[in-house]
Amino acid sequence: MKITVAAGNHTRRGCPVSLRVPAEEVRALSGTGEALALRPAFGRALPCACRFDGGEAELTFVLDWLSAGESAAFELVRAEAAEAPRMQAVRTERGISIRDGGQEITEYYTGTDLPKPYLGHLRERYGEAVTRIDPNTREHPHHRALWISHGDVNGVDTWNEPAGTHGYIRVKELTELFDSAVWTGFTAKNVWTDHGGAPLCDDVTSFRVYAPRDGVTVVDVDITMIAAYGEIRLGPTKEAGPLAIRMADPVIVRNTGTMESAEGGINESEIWMKRAAWVDYWGTVNGRRGGVAIFDNQANEMFPTYWHARDYGLLAVNNFYRGGERIIPAGESKNWRFRVVVHSGSTAEAGIAGRYADYAAAPAAKAE
Repeated sequence: MKITVAAGNHTRRGCPVSLRVPAEEVRALSGTGEALALRPAFGRALPCACRFDGGEAELTFVLDWLSAGESAAFELVRAEAAEAPRMQAVRTERGISIRDGGQEITEYYTGTDLPKPYLGHLRERYGEAVTRIDPNTREHPHHRALWISHGDVNGVDTWNEPAGTHGYIRVKELTELFDSAVWTGFTAKNVWTDHGGAPLCDDVTSFRVYAPRDGVTVVDVDITMIAAYGEIRLGPTKEAGPLAIRMADPVIVRNTGTMESAEGGINESEIWMKRAAWVDYWGTVNGRRGGVAIFDNQANEMFPTYWHARDYGLLAVNNFYRGGERIIPAGESKNWRFRVVVHSGSTAEAGIAGRYADYAAAPAAKAE
């Protein structure tokens, strides 16, 4: 099978690419789809992950480099040697451990000692945490690394955690764990409840973590909120997401940090409740620059999103405070998708604008 990739109008560097092909063609080549590679005419073969979905196979790989206007051709082949997958999602007593070459790079924490799960820490290339998880802080203690919540779900607050009144988000099931040389991921099925445990809604959230490269880790997040117990009213609060990140204290604006938006906004005064396709928050930890960018997806309602972005370290998407409440009728659902880019360097050094182009205007890939 020949795979051709066209860069289009943008130079691609460390760019994830996916395409779907008939499953039987992949099975004829490798049976289970494990240990595949894309072999170019010259140079190093690229690892290729395969995930079967009914009659199709999703092939995913990462382009090292492809200049704007150029194309590259590969042959899909068996990898020369079958090794343990580089990227793994491992069940633990704490939830899911995301590992690169056997070493944990982040985790999805599901412990019931906290009102809701989180993904964290998120780290730059040398392992310095650029997000905060601090159970002892008195300043916004409910802000933990990367989380999903909303401050008004049928009147219940799952964002803040006031004693005796807050809601909970509890993990019901962790499914679809996937390991490969290219990416790993899982799906969390959660129930949102009031403080007494009465269910409000469900969510199904999938995380896909690509193998770190060039000082960058890419995380794709797909969130579906389901009105499984009756109508859901998502109120017009600034304490909303659905996706939010809390930066580590050394990285916040009053220390070493800077926020930059796709519209050229700098820091809270120019970004808070303004619309932009992406915002990057970066600073210095132990002498190393790094940060986190959130990319809004063009398919999301009200794209480009408004931002609940604060100099003290919060970065969250939020269309509710400006856009008003949303109603999800009983039995229906609502979907949001985002890309999170954890990087070394500044916004410019990490090439965040170009990495957003990889997300919003992905290179064209076809099989023949």
